[in-house]
Amino acid sequence: MYNMNWKKFGQDKINLAMFENNVSKVELAEHLDVSYPTMLTKLKDIGTFKLSEFNKVCTYLNLSINELIIDNGKRN
Repeated sequence: MYNMNWKKFGQDKINLAMFENNVSKVELAEHLDVSYPTMLTKLKDIGTFKLSEFNKVCTYLNLSINELIIDNGKRN
């Protein structure tokens, strides 16, 4: 099922993956070669990620892009 609120869903998934992988926002910013304030902005609205950045985030956090935008009904 396609989640109409994919940005919020994706944001939650990224935050969970960061927690599970013990990755800080600073580390993620460094991995993407962006400033910490820019990373905070991107994490608040994942629609601001460039596709290449989004792909790097997914690879770094062991996620697929589909996991970030498709709700398989496993959420409450």
